[in-house]
Amino acid sequence: LICKWIELDQTPKKLCSKTFSTMHELVTHVTVEHVGGPEQSNHICFWEECPREGKPFKAKYKLVNHIRVHTGEKPFPCPFPGCGKVFARSENLKIHKRTHTGQYVQLSLLSLSVSGCDRRFANSSDRKKHSHVHTSDKPYNCKVRGCDKSYTH
Repeated sequence: LICKWIELDQTPKKLCSKTFSTMHELVTHVTVEHVGGPEQSNHICFWEECPREGKPFKAKYKLVNHIRVHTGEKPFPCPFPGCGKVFARSENLKIHKRTHTGQYVQLSLLSLSVSGCDRRFANSSDRKKHSHVHTSDKPYNCKVRGCDKSYTH
């Protein structure tokens, strides 16, 4: 595992390039050596070829979460025996756990106009995707050149 943080104090700029044998060591290094320091108004990712291109985060924890895109760190394992799924964000684990517990989001936003629909969803994104089948809304367009068809899902 290699740290690809760009050292800004070097001329010319170069990569940190320190190597680590575990994800924990890499993450600790990046957090302490590169992201560390006090809370500021701007926190920027200087990982090599980061697609954010210098766009800052307003909070340090958001930068720490973002860096997982580069390192591949997934520190939130599903606690259910035999599942084995791991997540980079606690929010994604929270949503996933609903698949084990049966806690779903009711399609309540459409309850007035869709009285016969009893579908349930683990998250609001899936609920929104499904809601299009109850309207004339077809937000997904065919990507084939010359085709003007659109679809609900």
